[in-house]
Amino acid sequence: MKRKAFTLIELLVVIAILAVLMAILVPALHRVREQGKRIVCANNLRQIGISLHMYGSENDNRLPLNQGGYWLWDIAYSTSDYIMATGGDRETFYCPSDPLKKPDMACLWQFSQNLPFDTRIGGVAEPTQNRGSYYRVTSYFWMMDTLKARAEPPRGQPKKQWVRTLTCKQPAATDLITDATLSTSADPATASFTQVPGGSWSRWQLYDRTNHLSHGDRPAGANILFVDGHNDWRRFTEMDVRMSPPYHWW
Repeated sequence: MKRKAFTLIELLVVIAILAVLMAILVPALHRVREQGKRIVCANNLRQIGISLHMYGSENDNRLPLNQGGYWLWDIAYSTSDYIMATGGDRETFYCPSDPLKKPDMACLWQFSQNLPFDTRIGGVAEPTQNRGSYYRVTSYFWMMDTLKARAEPPRGQPKKQWVRTLTCKQPAATDLITDATLSTSADPATASFTQVPGGSWSRWQLYDRTNHLSHGDRPAGANILFVDGHNDWRRFTEMDVRMSPPYHWW
């Protein structure tokens, strides 16, 4: 009997078909995976919004204001205490689209205690007093003002504002929490959105980066929580540079 086998041409055709299928399926799988992360991220912001509205209802509509911290993603221990006591957890403060910031990293969760990079959560106790002056590094920009008031208002158009109360003007159009979107320059064509040196770089050579990326290293957009409590997705093309350096977009 004559043995059947693939010819070289048939084998090449099969390989070509598989390559085409992979080229179609891989981007589709990436989009599905990223969409799932966007949903988790939006749920994080929704929980934060619920907690901040509960805080406001107990404090004459005022929002918790940082005593310490420098960057927009710094948040006081006391504020995170309240959010976790009203339904959140450590995962609530970290966008799943940022692989460099994870809720089990004590160096970020206890950033102002200046811990070694390999410190585990629970390895060093948190202070029990003066918790408002200690802060954590999260994956989100917090648009609340500080106790001493931020030095400058956000730049760009349309105009934005730092928020102190839930009774601000146009609460449905005022950003309260946004995904972190930042870069090394104001020109998106040449800027890096994945290797932004900041405080984590000077301590541990850990770059900061933008949360939601498309095409590998370009920002897709951001989830936005507004003062009135609703969430929305904002495309990067609708965002502007609001602070620098580094360059913060929302």
